[in-house]
Amino acid sequence: MDDKKLEELEARRKVARAMGSQAARDRLAAAGKLDARARLEFLLDPGTFREIGLLARSQHENLAEKTPADGLVAGWGEINGRKVYVTSEDASVLGGTRGRVAEAKTARVRELALRHKCPFVALMEAGAGRFQENNGAFAAGIGQRFGEHFLLSGQVPQVAAIMGACFGGPSFTAAQSDFVTIVNGSGFMGMSGPKVVKVGIGQDVTMDEIGGADISARQTGQANHLAENDESSLLAIRTFLSYLPSNCDELPPRVETVAAPCETEEGSRQIAELVPENGRRAYSMKRLLKLVCDGGEFFPYSENYGASLITCWARMQGRSVGIVANEPMKGAGAMDEKAAIKARKFVDVCNAFHIPVIFLTDCPGFIVGPNIEQHRMVSLAARLLNSVIGADVPKVTVVIRKAIGLAYLALGGKTMNPDVIVGWPTAQFDVMGTAAGVELVHGKKIAGADDPQALRQELIEAAERDAEGYRAAEAGLIDDIIRPEETRAVICDALERACAAQKAGFKQRIDP
Repeated sequence: MDDKKLEELEARRKVARAMGSQAARDRLAAAGKLDARARLEFLLDPGTFREIGLLARSQHENLAEKTPADGLVAGWGEINGRKVYVTSEDASVLGGTRGRVAEAKTARVRELALRHKCPFVALMEAGAGRFQENNGAFAAGIGQRFGEHFLLSGQVPQVAAIMGACFGGPSFTAAQSDFVTIVNGSGFMGMSGPKVVKVGIGQDVTMDEIGGADISARQTGQANHLAENDESSLLAIRTFLSYLPSNCDELPPRVETVAAPCETEEGSRQIAELVPENGRRAYSMKRLLKLVCDGGEFFPYSENYGASLITCWARMQGRSVGIVANEPMKGAGAMDEKAAIKARKFVDVCNAFHIPVIFLTDCPGFIVGPNIEQHRMVSLAARLLNSVIGADVPKVTVVIRKAIGLAYLALGGKTMNPDVIVGWPTAQFDVMGTAAGVELVHGKKIAGADDPQALRQELIEAAERDAEGYRAAEAGLIDDIIRPEETRAVICDALERACAAQKAGFKQRIDP
């Protein structure tokens, strides 16, 4: 081939790799950010990235020379030796606005992710669609990404990182993903940014007020992980994907077992002493997780949203598991609307990708009252129940203390068909809290007593005896009462049996 042809190719490649400008990349660096290509270098295993669409650029007559790679780096690489498809938006090119060619590149990468059954990761720092290319009647053709997300959903893991101002389209990509990480101080998500809000309703607002990282992670729950910088956001993606299979036609990867702290003499003592004798005193559920999980490690999901419930990924004897556990240190572990919303999505993700779910239950029930009803608590609770009972992955339930009413069912109760359901000696089962039940049934009797408080206490103590886990075990309503230090062994034994059956059924379904 003519050398000039090859020289021209290399010249075009050089221009595309240079991105927007050195000044624009310097501004990103000054703000503590990585540029689009540096993010991929950090995310992916070294030397594995292969780019697609490097020579793409805007087809708009006034923008072609200003849009190397059309502001989007796309392709595939590996994370922990497994293939992933990726896009990384380049904020140094026209502020990261999305062009038509960039959308076509993204569609191509998503198409390949689905065809080759690999995770799709979007690193986003982009405004909405580029106005020059999408204004007027051309807007009738936007929105292809929504169909793509639908096709990918439940088939391969979808991950989104909010690393800049991502109002409009990028936020919808995040909302349809299985895991969303947002960078504190620089990540923003929402329907529209401040300028559009000002024009639309005349209100002056900041990006933080609309959808800053804290709001997105704590108040709305639209982000599942709050990162301090680009690097920690990218590391979170690597960690998240390590627990999941590459697609729904594979089982989760199993790694080498790491001993849990509870398997030591000191750890065994700590777990036995964890729950106070006073049933109204709180304790740290996170401490229990650190004692029973492989290596004492777990990876939180939506840690800052609905904090009365912990949802996280961990490993038991090298197996990936999803854990749903009440946190008595936060609102006594009661379930509010946020806890119900995040639990449902978490269980759905686990079920889609064949990850067993472990319930560690200590819940006084769903929050009650007019305020919570305005959040449609009945509907949210019902949808959570549907997700739990519909999940066909192995399920293990350990009742630590309180298992009350519908919340007990939503947290892996007997009728949710767990593979094992056991309680600690501190376990209590009831249709509602004992104090409320006593008042409901015996209110008139208590009011007419010579000593109402003494009678009330007597009736509560009798109701608490009736609620003891031993009664449930005696009636065959749970499988056993176990010592706290037996918890990990019981869970691992249940997983060994249930996962063997899961694997056999899975193999038959995939390769009949």
